[in-house]
Amino acid sequence: MRFKKIIVTAGPTKEWIDPVRYISNASSGKMGFLIATEMLKYNQNTVYIYGGVTEKYSLFQGQKFQIETTQDLLESILEKLEEDTLIIMAAAPADFKPTKTSSEKIKKNGSENLIIELTQNPDILKTINQNIREKNFQNVRLIGFAAETNDLEKNAEAKLLKKGLDFIVGNYVGKGQGFGEVDSSVKIFSAKGLELEIINSSKEIISSKIVSFILNAYG
Repeated sequence: MRFKKIIVTAGPTKEWIDPVRYISNASSGKMGFLIATEMLKYNQNTVYIYGGVTEKYSLFQGQKFQIETTQDLLESILEKLEEDTLIIMAAAPADFKPTKTSSEKIKKNGSENLIIELTQNPDILKTINQNIREKNFQNVRLIGFAAETNDLEKNAEAKLLKKGLDFIVGNYVGKGQGFGEVDSSVKIFSAKGLELEIINSSKEIISSKIVSFILNAYG
């Protein structure tokens, strides 16, 4: 494989509202963990960056770095990014964070409603691509993921082009789909369109096929 380093991200990020509450999502981190574990067999310089995953998906045998917020995730990737790197962005970062974080637990104040103002987090894929261009890296490849509840093909292909990705892996999530231990289905797209579809399979099988696809694409 023609990359000196592989970076695989996994799991959700957390954005704190107060010391006991945060914004996150239902990602378990399983897919990213399995992809990183599989990639480690082919390249010992595989770096696993993970967020709020369950303990068993933190037991990576190679280089690993735990992060918490979306900003943490971005900074960790940029710190480790160099020429000849393949990045597989399987993490599920929170798109928004509270504009203000309370230093104390927010109490009920008699009102039925609590309004939390949100601020958009950095666009990780966009920022990585900007960094690649600024450093004039010639052999860095970026593979994204798109977790969608509807219009998978349309939304995944739009994200692929907008973010300047080499490939994107799209999968349906929500209502018992996509997250956790359930079987899943994914579609891998490039600028040429649909490249590979994997239907109703375990994440172990899906991750293995994703890695095989990447190895064949960049072997």
